[in-house]
Parts: sequence; structure tokens; C-alpha cells
Amino acid sequence: LMSHCYCVSKRRCSVCCLSVERPRFYNNSESDYHFEYTECDMHQSRWRVAVPNKLDTCTGLPDPVKGTHCTFSCMDGEFLEMSSQSCQKCAGGSYSLGTGVAFDEWDSLPAGFVTHGVSIDDDSQTNCSKSSWVPMGDHIASNVDECTTTLSFAVNLKKAGTVSFEYLYPDNNIYFEFFVQNDQCQSTDTESRFVNVLSYMVKLNQGTNVLYWRTTAYALQETSVKSVLLKNIAISGVAYTSECFLCKPGTYSAKLGSARCNPCPADSYSNKGATMCHQCETDTYAEAGSGSCKARPACTNSDYFYTHTPCDYSRQTQIMYKWMEPKICSESVPGAVTLPASGQLTACPPCNPGFFLTNTSTCQPCSDDFYSNGTGRVPPRDRKVTLFGRRTSGPWGGRRDGPQGRNGSVNPLALGLHPTIYLYCQQRNHTSDVAKIYSVLVTNAVDGVASRCRQCAAGSSDLSACVPCPPGHYMVNGTGVCESCPPNTIIRPQQTVGREACVPCGPNTSTNQARSACVSDCTLHVNSGAGQHLLYNFSSLANLTGFRSSPRFTSRGLRYFQHFHLGLCGKEDRQLAVCVDNVTEQRREVRGYACQSMVVPSDTRGQGLVSSQPFVIADLLLGVTTENSLDHISSLENMFPVNIGLPDVIFYYRASETTQACKQGRSTTIRMRCDPTVTASHQISLPSACPEGTCNGCSFHFLWQSQFACPLCTSDHYREIVSACVQGIQRTTYVWQQPLQCYAGVSLPAQRVNACVSMDFWLKFGVSTGTVAALLLIGVICYFWKRARKLEFKYSMLMTAGDKEECELPAADSCAIMEGEDAEDDLIYLTKKSFFHKAKSYSREVSPSPQALRGWFLINGRVASLGDGSKRSKMRQSKTMSQYLRKCRIFILFIVFFVISA
Repeated sequence: LMSHCYCVSKRRCSVCCLSVERPRFYNNSESDYHFEYTECDMHQSRWRVAVPNKLDTCTGLPDPVKGTHCTFSCMDGEFLEMSSQSCQKCAGGSYSLGTGVAFDEWDSLPAGFVTHGVSIDDDSQTNCSKSSWVPMGDHIASNVDECTTTLSFAVNLKKAGTVSFEYLYPDNNIYFEFFVQNDQCQSTDTESRFVNVLSYMVKLNQGTNVLYWRTTAYALQETSVKSVLLKNIAISGVAYTSECFLCKPGTYSAKLGSARCNPCPADSYSNKGATMCHQCETDTYAEAGSGSCKARPACTNSDYFYTHTPCDYSRQTQIMYKWMEPKICSESVPGAVTLPASGQLTACPPCNPGFFLTNTSTCQPCSDDFYSNGTGRVPPRDRKVTLFGRRTSGPWGGRRDGPQGRNGSVNPLALGLHPTIYLYCQQRNHTSDVAKIYSVLVTNAVDGVASRCRQCAAGSSDLSACVPCPPGHYMVNGTGVCESCPPNTIIRPQQTVGREACVPCGPNTSTNQARSACVSDCTLHVNSGAGQHLLYNFSSLANLTGFRSSPRFTSRGLRYFQHFHLGLCGKEDRQLAVCVDNVTEQRREVRGYACQSMVVPSDTRGQGLVSSQPFVIADLLLGVTTENSLDHISSLENMFPVNIGLPDVIFYYRASETTQACKQGRSTTIRMRCDPTVTASHQISLPSACPEGTCNGCSFHFLWQSQFACPLCTSDHYREIVSACVQGIQRTTYVWQQPLQCYAGVSLPAQRVNACVSMDFWLKFGVSTGTVAALLLIGVICYFWKRARKLEFKYSMLMTAGDKEECELPAADSCAIMEGEDAEDDLIYLTKKSFFHKAKSYSREVSPSPQALRGWFLINGRVASLGDGSKRSKMRQSKTMSQYLRKCRIFILFIVFFVISA
């Protein structure tokens, strides 16, 4: 027996009924079941089956029938009636997209939508389990915490379709992207992954499409982040719509077959599924598209404005007061203000700049070659400008077609040659949002209307055009004559009149061709304190360099870095440092010598980094010097480790943009320090006391250590080493002086080889000569020694013979020294004698002088008279022998001394 229970889909298939008995049939009404289509087979065919609304109902259902083709669909405003399998028009108060679905009510998260939050990176300690998109009635709002939150929806399209939605993206501190993936988690080709407009539409492929809306907030400056808002999500390309959707409150559809619902006008409302809107009571109001009316608030002074009627002949005007439209306030509420009476006469206000007051009390534009400030005098500073606007519904406001401004920005707008109306519009997302316009300047206006005259160079061939002075020239006051500025000076961009417009370039810089800025060729000549001339060349460091500060953390634990880009020096064709804001698709960039941005590591993008809030910290080069201050900018040495080597070379920069905190603009110093141990192209550090590079937000300081920051090597940086003469060859080698504090420049000379006389030859010659001399000296010493011994022997024999022949002499008459006697024999030396004195004393002691011999004869009383010839002859011989012995000993001592010295 067949069963009357069918498996119509996998999600509903649980247990099929099998019975051996004939089933019992019941008469079920159409409310007990509904129709669905089975899955399409390979032939794109399907069956229509009845599915019970109650799980225990298994019999009495209609039999399955052949269904429509899988590609069948209805038109907009129609739905597929399953009983007849034909398209029917939607009734009033409802709508249908035909082959699509729409989500415009967000009281709760619709079925099929999933939201979840994850941490930005693995190192983050932020708990993102509760981070999600939040339904807000008519829209859904993103997260504002430091998490990555995703809103996703999966849809299976039977044919190619589209997805469209509206959104508000009010804050650049939150990253917002939309992308589509297929059932294989592969991203499909969309027009853009990063969006920043108010409405967006993407084409979808046939098959499964998973839609993702992803946001990540970056509250880096401890400021509140504004949510991204989504509404009116519509998807087309589904197979069919089996029912129509009721219009949401605040909308209506009055006719059959509506593809969408129309919003109710102001001061009216509607309920869900309405075919018409109802007017609000007198004391209530409603904005357009409202589902209910609100009580009117009390009128205040900000709810009305005033205008002036045209001036009369007496230059009087009437002040007319009007309520702002649409009027939502009530004058009958207690505490409300009333509209002031109109018609009060007052003096006509001054004309706008470029206009003048005629005799008919009307303002007319000035003609060519004339100007006016409106009153003939400078307008006062407290002059007010009245802006007329319209009220907007909710936080969405209106579309912005012009350029979007930012805090402190100047937005130029190119206007055509036809009459143009430039509207300044502010979209107010929060009660604290304000817009301030400080000045509006329109150039090249036709038909006059000039508020001032421009300085033009005299002698211009084209009288209809104002030609400025050539580059490097200034204009003499009141004459239009152009004079050349002194050499190596630039022209102030905001002032071209007067000699003071010429500004000299700083040390070690020169002007560019346009004479608009000072540049450096990356070379520098410095005279050190020791009188040494140093030449620096920073060309190897001129390429763009990027580095980060140490990681910082917000109060919620988000990790971020201060990212810096530097372009040290270079001529006009140099590359500028670039910092970007890639949070939005409009990729805002800033350029200069140095810039800064905040970088957050993230896996929400392919590059893994999100950069935001870029700004320039250096776009003007002031000078390059070794001094610690320049142009009121100081670079303190105590901010970095002590330098014990060469003096640091400091680059001084300034940024032209001013802020509320930095009224004089930002300044930057880059201290270049020679460090031969740093072989990398850069090693840049920040002050230890200011880990973000600045302590006050206006002055930035960096220390750049590298071997390329050393001066170029010269001949003063190396020395020569001469080797010994080996086998007739002597080598001269050149080595660097240590510690080496230079790079590149001159190279070490090659080793030099010279011929020489070997030291071995001289050593052998010296030893041989010394040996021969020593032998000769020893022979001479022996010869004279023997001869001296013979003479001493003869002398002793002579003295012995004299003692035998002579008798005793009488006692001496006097102890005084005889004439010619030497008194040195009796001296007592109290000081230490030198070697020469000892030798002299030794000779005197060994060989007595003639005076001593004569005194000896007198003392012994042997000779009574010296007139005896034999006695005199003996004394002469004794004297001669004594002198000869003395000379021999002196000669021997001299030879010994010479040998020892040699």
C-alpha cells in the first residue's frame, strides 16, 4: 500500500508514514496545510506538494502535481498563488518585488540575518562576544566598540540579480565594507568593496550568495565613534514570491499591484498595511514617513528667521519675520515665544563685497577695474551670516553632491563659465554637530563684483589678464615693477609685494627653479672642532623611509602604532613621503618631507593594516646644520643618548598647516648620527620621554643612526705601516684608524712594495766587524799590558837600586806643598766619583807624579841636593816612565770603554 506522506524537503523530512492498511482520509481545510515546491532536478523541473502546518497531520492532503519551471517568476507587484500556480497582483496596503525580497522593518533581526563580533587581531584582549549590529526600528546600527562586527545574509538566486541598500557613513573612525561571497567562500567581483555613498547596488550571480556588511571601529583619540546605519535592503533574482509584504508604518499603497509603498507626507501618519495616510491633530506633528504623530514642542527663537525688504529711496528697509518651514513648534504651549511683528523700519544693511549702493538704494555689482567692500570700509569681525536651510527627517538628512569638508579644511571648487549657485549644506547627525564657514572666496568672476584689486606686474602685453612677477622676483609697492630677489632666496607664497617677500634659505640649502622652496642636495661640508674638514653625503638615506613607534593601547585594549614616513632630502624631482587614510574608498593622502598616521593591525583587509588620521609634520626645509637650534626650533641633545663621537647633523623642517593646538604650525627635527656599527639603511628612534615622537603634539624629534650618516672617508682616516726588510723587500700597508667614523669616500691605497737592504746582511756585517775589532782590541790590550808590566818591572828595579845607593835624607823643613806639587793627592772626596774620576784617580795612584817622587826623596833624606847629575838622570827616567805608564793605562781604559760601548 502507498503512503500519503511525502518528503518535500530535507529540512522537513523526518519520518515518512508506511502502513500496510488502507489509510484513513480526512477532509482537511486549506488552513491546515500550505504548498511548497520541491528541489529542482537536473531538468529544472519540480513538484508542488502540500505540507501540513501541524506535524501530526499525515493524511487528507492534496496529491502532488507538476510544478512550474524553476525559472518561472512573477513581475513586480505580483506574487505566485500556489493553488493555481499563477501570478496575482498584490492587494492595497501591500507590495511585492516580484523576484525579490525587501527588508525595511528592523524592530528585530529578520530571519536569515546573522550578526557576530570578533577581535581585530589575535593580540587584542577585547571581549567581542557581545558586539553586534542592533535593530533600531526603521534601520539597523553597527557596533561602536573596538571589534570587527559582521552582518551576513545568505540567499539562493535562480537567476542573476542585484542587492541594494541605503546607509549612512558619518565617521571616518569606523571602517565599513560590503562584499559578497559564493557558497565556496570565494569573493565575487563587485564594483567596490569599500563604500562611502548613501546608496549602493551590487550585481549578484546565479546561485548561492552570502552578503556581508562588516564594520570595525577605531577610537584612537578616545572620542566617541558614530555608528554606520543600514536600511531598505532589497534583493532581486529569487525564483518567486509566494506572498506580498504589508507596507510598514509611515507608508501606504493605494492601488493594486504596487511594487513599493509610498511614504506619508509631513504631518500625517499610517499604520502597517495602510492604503492611505491620516492627518495629525492640530497640536501634533509628524515628519515625512512617520508611523505616529508627536506633540508639538514650544516655539523658540531658533524656530524663526528674518529677511529684509528692498531698500527704499530713503535707504530704509523693513524687517520681516517668518517661521522656518515646515513649522513643527506650537505657540500655544506654555513658555513658547511668538513671532515678532514685521514691518519695522531700519537702515539698509551694507552691500555684499563687490557691490555698491546706488542712488535708488539698491546694491549693484561693481564694473571692471572697480572694487568695493560693500560699505567703503573693512567689515567688522562680528558680522553675522544667516543661512537658510530645510529640516530633514531623522539622522539621514539629504544627499551631498559637492565636495565633503573636514575640520579646518579648504575645499576648492571648480566652477564653470555659466551662472552657478553654490549651496553649503550641513548634515546634522548628532545634536553637537555644527558647521562653521570662515570665509568664501570666488575668483575670476565676470562682470566685475570685485572686493579687492590684485597686484599685477607692469608692462604686461595682455591687458585683460593679470600677470604675476617672474619666479624669484617681488613687486615694488604701488608701482607694479618687478625686482629680483637676492641670490638663494625664495618668495613667500602669501606675500609677493615688497622686499620682505624675499626669504633667505637656511644653512646648507638652496632654492629650487621656481624660487618657491629651499631644497638640499643631501651633501654637507662641516669643519670639526679639531680643524678637520668633513664632507657628508646623505644620498643613501634620501629614499622614503617608514617606521613605527612602540605599540600603544586605547582604554579598551586596542593596539595601534604611530606610523611615520620620512623623505630626508633631495632636489625637486625627489619623492615625497605619503601617508594615507584607507578607512574609506576615497583614500585621502597627505604629502611632505615627513608625515604621520595611525595604524591598526587588522585582518579585515588584504594588506592587514588600517591607516587613519594622516597629517603632515614637515613640508618646508629650513636648513641643515650641526647647531642645536634654528629659526626658533630647538633640538635638545638630552632627549637622546649621549653622543661621544662626531657632532650630529640636524635637519630642520616646518609644516605650513596650523591647528588650534599648533598656532605656529608643526616643526620636525631629524638628528643624523654617525654609527658605523649600524649597517642597515635606517635605525630611527624616538625620544625616550616622548614615545610618540612628540611631547606637545607640535614639535617632533627623531634620531637617525646609520653608517651612511658618517662623513666620507679621506686620507686623514687611514695610516701606513712599514714592514721590516725581508729578503730585500719592504712592504708598506695602509689601515683605517680606529674607531673608524667614515664610509665610502676614498679607498685604502694598495699595498706598496719597495726594494731594500736586508737587515740580515747588516747584522752579519756588524757581527763580523765587531768580532774582528774585539780580537784586535784584545791583542792591543795584551800587547800594551805586557809592555806596561815590563816597564813596571824596570821601574821597580830602578827604585830598588836607588834605595841601596842613597842615604837617609834629613827631615823636611816644611810640610807645605812645594812649588809645582799637586795637591789633589790629599783631597778627600765627599761625593760619589764618576767613572772618569775613578779612572783618573787609579792612574794617579799607580803611577806617581814627579813631584811625588821628589817629595819622597826629600822625606827619606836620601838626596841632599838635586844638582847631582846621576840623580837627576834617574829622576828624569822615572818621570818619563811614570808618564808613559799613565798614558798606557788611560789608553787601555779608553779601548775597554770603546769595546763595551760598541
